[in-house]
Amino acid sequence: MRTHAVGTAIALYETGDITLEQAASYAGVTPGRMAESLRARGVEVRQGTEEPAAVATPLAVR
Repeated sequence: MRTHAVGTAIALYETGDITLEQAASYAGVTPGRMAESLRARGVEVRQGTEEPAAVATPLAVR
């Protein structure tokens, strides 16, 4: 797991720009692991199939 990618994914998720699944994909982890990382940092995990604030094209992992 790349720390920078996880941090970026958390920041984007927290602002509502991406979904949990998109954040997990960007960070290279499972959605469950991403949810654990979010909770560990005090970020509330949104439930359901909420759309991100700005629907974006799939993120490319850099």
